[in-house]
Amino acid sequence: MHKLIGSYYRLLYNLDRHYFVEVKLRTWLNWMLALLAMIILLLRPPGGWMIALAPLLAIVILSVSNRFARRRYYIHFVPEQHPQPPEDAPAPLWPEDKLLHRASGHFHVEGMEDDWTDLIAFYRTFETREHAIMARRTPTRFLRVGQVNPETLGMWYLFISPADLLEVTPGRIYYGEEGKPGLRLRWRRFNEKGKPLEDVAFLHFDSEADRERVQADLRLDMGGPARRPWRRPQ
Repeated sequence: MHKLIGSYYRLLYNLDRHYFVEVKLRTWLNWMLALLAMIILLLRPPGGWMIALAPLLAIVILSVSNRFARRRYYIHFVPEQHPQPPEDAPAPLWPEDKLLHRASGHFHVEGMEDDWTDLIAFYRTFETREHAIMARRTPTRFLRVGQVNPETLGMWYLFISPADLLEVTPGRIYYGEEGKPGLRLRWRRFNEKGKPLEDVAFLHFDSEADRERVQADLRLDMGGPARRPWRRPQ
């Protein structure tokens, strides 16, 4: 079931984030389903009204489930029931260290902000103990015709201070069929008016060791105050 939900969320994300002649693929699909319903009504087959309801119902299901999945950044997250700390404490991440992973959440860059899913990213922590997720949005295609908006390509960032980090939960992330070790971060960000908003972000990892190392770094001073200055011992 988890793999099925992850695959469905990935389909919804691709339909919502890929365009054909500057129109979202999800909009094209809705138009095609509506046109199919109209054709069925015009042909008047036996039980035509009931048959025509099927594509219309599909439009409603796609719309409702897309709204539901988008609130979760199209990530199906299964938290660990009884997480156990590793026997050996992971090595700390120093300011010069970077760890490759993938990330989903609310990113910003140069006055722009948007929600992105499964971006390739680097995790690092500065001397101020501010955690940085530096992600890159790269060109992709979907169903051979869908393309991403070229204006959104490039680097996107997510910064979390220890004082704004509220919770770190380990679990499995399903985006597509394959489940990966992941972390769900519950954190506080601020909108344009300075109003605090609670949000979540997801970090995807290829190995348990990478996840444990980032998890230990995030929990080191979660909730603040930050341990400063944070430098590798000489």
